[in-house]
Amino acid sequence: MISTSAVPPNGNVYSNAATKSRQNLVGAVSISNTGARSEVNISAAAQELAKNDQGAQPRFKLADFVTGWFNKDFPQDVMDEAKARLADIKANGRVGADGPMMLPLLPENQKLLDSFQQEMKTIRDAGWANATPAQSERVNLLMNLSMRLRLVGWEKPMTEADVQRKLDVSFAMAKLSPNDPVPEPDGDSDNAAGKMIAEMESKAVPSVWRQRWQKEGLTMPKDVVSSRDRSILLDVAEAAGIGEDEFLAKLRELAGNLKGNSLTHAIESFISERYVAMTASQEAEAVA
Repeated sequence: MISTSAVPPNGNVYSNAATKSRQNLVGAVSISNTGARSEVNISAAAQELAKNDQGAQPRFKLADFVTGWFNKDFPQDVMDEAKARLADIKANGRVGADGPMMLPLLPENQKLLDSFQQEMKTIRDAGWANATPAQSERVNLLMNLSMRLRLVGWEKPMTEADVQRKLDVSFAMAKLSPNDPVPEPDGDSDNAAGKMIAEMESKAVPSVWRQRWQKEGLTMPKDVVSSRDRSILLDVAEAAGIGEDEFLAKLRELAGNLKGNSLTHAIESFISERYVAMTASQEAEAVA
């Protein structure tokens, strides 16, 4: 089995900005007709290269149904959102461009995720040797849908069609990127990427985030232990005295009008304001 993963296993979503190879990952490709199993991260650029380059190495060969996901004719609203997201990344950078992600799922979306996993299990339990091509494609699609739902299922109840649209936007972005490359943000060198990975592995908030907060004039908690399996911003919010329920309620309110970097910046400002107020209150109590 060969798999490409959009999100590092048990990794924080913001690690997607850590390496160039992870920045545009959108697919989870699983080919079940081989005995050995290995995992490879393939960027959108690499996928495009593999599709067009006759000399591309066999390990970058994608299943026909996967290339079909990238190359289908997307509806205009999907293309418009893909273009808007790419423009946002160009203007404001990749970090935070997806908005806060890897947050607790709504109960309705957890049920949907459970149904995806059950359907995959049913096909697997019947044996890969008995799987039809349609079942193989379905398992791969469900893997992609599951990962996408884990990222965005905090905001509002979703159907499979809703998750598919989110996935299509990512595929459309990958399709557009080779023709309209997104420049790498300043300082996004291999050394910077390695530093971010090391910081996250030590459960520290990556310095690239703190540098951005400082540049924007935000005051954030310093002693934050980040988790590997959820949003960094939720950890920072809790350190600022904001509970999970309040954080999610405020974020859903903001998400009604804001997306991408704008949403990330708005919730960060909310955290900063609350942290400043909490610090001032603590200082006043200490003096009294």
